[in-house]
Amino acid sequence: MAAIFAWFALSLGVVRVGGPAWPLLMVAGAGTVACVLFWPRSDPSRWARGAAGEAVTAAILESLPRRRWVVLHDLALPGSRANVDHLVIGPTGVWVVDTKAYRARITVRWRHVLVAGVPLRTAPVRWEAEVVSELLGVGARPVIAMHANGLPRRGRRIDGVRVLPAAQLVRRLRRGRRLWPRLRPRKVLELGERAEKSLTRPW
Repeated sequence: MAAIFAWFALSLGVVRVGGPAWPLLMVAGAGTVACVLFWPRSDPSRWARGAAGEAVTAAILESLPRRRWVVLHDLALPGSRANVDHLVIGPTGVWVVDTKAYRARITVRWRHVLVAGVPLRTAPVRWEAEVVSELLGVGARPVIAMHANGLPRRGRRIDGVRVLPAAQLVRRLRRGRRLWPRLRPRKVLELGERAEKSLTRPW
């Protein structure tokens, strides 16, 4: 068990620092993927699954080219205990990404995603996006990246929040909705620096 938590700590540390060495990132990513896929079903720890899911999502976001994208992780919202799992800024705009990891199979209904029969809550990430929008002065769009079985490839849109498989996250961010004019690299960097100053990390 201690070894598994060590994998989580290593992986989260690697992806948060920024610009990690690819070999180390690949090893850490492989470890967290293994934790997500093979975590014992009898274990009740939701925190561990959530931490592993965030680390895997962060590793997925590493495929976005740094010259055009700014990716920040684990950002705390001022005056609140809430934190933004991932903030992504690029040509298609500003995205607030919330990671969810579930063992239970997902059931999809019209405008609903059910986890073990309970509707998925999208209000928290919508609120986070609103706060980020106010802080940066640019509209931020909320996204939920899910590590789970049963969600369609294109996901679902629920109350203004796109819910999709984590594996499809980068594709979605690259395409986005039609944004004109698209954010230029200088503006992306400017917003990234503003986010670093406005949002504090929880540790």
